[in-house]
Amino acid sequence: MVKWYPPQLLSRTNIQAAVFGLLVFVTYYITCAPGLMYTDSGELASACVTLGVAHPTGYPLFTVLGHVWTMMAWGSPIAALNVLAALWVASAVAIAFLLIREVLAWVYDEGQNQLHIIIAAASALLFGWSATVWAQATSIEVYSLHILLCCITLLFVVRSVKDIGNAQRWTVLAGLFYGLMLANHLSSAFLAPGIILIWLSGTGNAKDRIRTWPYVVVPALAGVALYIVLPIRSAQEPPINWGMVHRDLSAFLYHVRGTQFGVWLFSDKKAFSTNSSLFWKLLTTMFLWFGLIPIVVGAWRTLGAKRRLALGLTALVIGNLGISLGYAIPDLDSYFLPTFLVATIFFSVGLVWLMRKAPSKAQWAAFVFPIVLLWIGWPVQDKSKQTAVSDYTRWVFDNAEPNAIIITRQWDFFCSAAWYLQTVDQLRTDVTVIDKELLRRTWYAPWLLQRYPSVMKNVQGEVDAFMPYLDEFESNAEAFNKNRRSVQLIQQRFVELLNALLKNNPNNPVYVTPELLNEEAGFAVGYTRLPAGPLVRLVMDTVGLRQRQGLAGASELVASLAGRNERLDLGLKQTTLSGLGTMAMYRLDAFSDTAGFRRYRDLARRLDKRDAITRQLDGIVE
Repeated sequence: MVKWYPPQLLSRTNIQAAVFGLLVFVTYYITCAPGLMYTDSGELASACVTLGVAHPTGYPLFTVLGHVWTMMAWGSPIAALNVLAALWVASAVAIAFLLIREVLAWVYDEGQNQLHIIIAAASALLFGWSATVWAQATSIEVYSLHILLCCITLLFVVRSVKDIGNAQRWTVLAGLFYGLMLANHLSSAFLAPGIILIWLSGTGNAKDRIRTWPYVVVPALAGVALYIVLPIRSAQEPPINWGMVHRDLSAFLYHVRGTQFGVWLFSDKKAFSTNSSLFWKLLTTMFLWFGLIPIVVGAWRTLGAKRRLALGLTALVIGNLGISLGYAIPDLDSYFLPTFLVATIFFSVGLVWLMRKAPSKAQWAAFVFPIVLLWIGWPVQDKSKQTAVSDYTRWVFDNAEPNAIIITRQWDFFCSAAWYLQTVDQLRTDVTVIDKELLRRTWYAPWLLQRYPSVMKNVQGEVDAFMPYLDEFESNAEAFNKNRRSVQLIQQRFVELLNALLKNNPNNPVYVTPELLNEEAGFAVGYTRLPAGPLVRLVMDTVGLRQRQGLAGASELVASLAGRNERLDLGLKQTTLSGLGTMAMYRLDAFSDTAGFRRYRDLARRLDKRDAITRQLDGIVE
């Protein structure tokens, strides 16, 4: 009788891996965010649901898999996608267990034994419960899939070296999954030298391995070919169509290369020292400082036993840190994931060497590391009640009049989430949401015209005057910025476009988020600025103007933010406090509305009693 599954699929080792994967998945599932989170969460979820084109570099594999998942899942799409992230990371932990067992058997030239199993399990769990890895499992992001593909690729590369009888099969799979890595996150290109060195690290003739390069390259190209999905889908004009990459080849390459974000790479001299400090903090926290000793021992032991393997793993770290440490963005933690995986491998090798003569019962002490991480990490990683982003977005919408225009650059807190709520949940589809900074990209105004035609057709003349300068800027930003006249003219056209959005849409109430008020000289000159919750309404005439007291979502927002101290939590907390304080004073000064004043003041108190804004409100005598 022919079995429907490969006989090795249900091997004892694979079952063990599945058990450890299931264990971390349970913790991920319990701590998973129920909905939208910061930054790209809403945009990526929208791209998955609508099979759209996400921000550079497009992430075609991620969006295709996410789309299929949402078609099969039930309930809220964003909640289902957050669970998918947990599933991907839990699978990565299971694969990491298999990878570590393979490496231990290879380095120590011995069969599996109890110590190897214990150390592999403890190391995989430590990896899974480390702060950076766990954070990828609580809400949807591209890095959850990225670390899974990284683990699978390395496992197949190692097996292609160790399992000589099936070397070609493992090589083909390694090449395919590396190509899929590139189709998910283009930074994987910097891991290629390390992967190749490991692939060449067997005891056989390296030249013979090199001759089999088609078994690597052809499958890899098949994986990379997924990028063809982007222009095909873009041409169909999905609701999320970042870059509108079907326009021409240059638009496609501009998007896939991530040129828009390239300005942050090696552009800030302080980035290296800042990112190095962040990396060191994350590494030492992950391994509880004491774990650095096994890492050093493991690297030394691997170098002595399997020199090419050690060099390959080191090259992976160099490639990963080479691109990460020079990248001047605040949310860099997830870029270090491949390095943390290599550190975990060295940790396991070193811990085996340090504990090889310990009594059998003492070997179980290795589980102290992951258990401690689980204990200290739970309060921080538990996002099960984190609804701040959706609550804030609903608060913004509740303060906007029908058919409003909202101009903002609050991507992290509002704009990305608004894309999801409007596109997927069909919430406040009457509101035109415009990201001011994205207006500086050639694709954005045409996309806005498709999405909000009644508003954008009224400023088409200003768009047409602005676009040639924008085309020139995107073609060669460095040369463009050297021309002072061009820089002045593009800024002038930009401000004219912003003002046209105000003047040419008299039937649409226009709002901005507060950070925009003093950013662009010449914008909204002569307009009265009226507080509207987290927004500011721009008006020429206040006679007969109705003022909303939108508070929907504000109480929930305060409850969700209370006690949370991560960077973006603190940023949203301060933004919220500023809005609450402004509205409290506005209700009191403009309307003598002491009841309204108290409502906003009490919300500020609940959020942070010690903040300067709250103390100022407490000092006011009604």
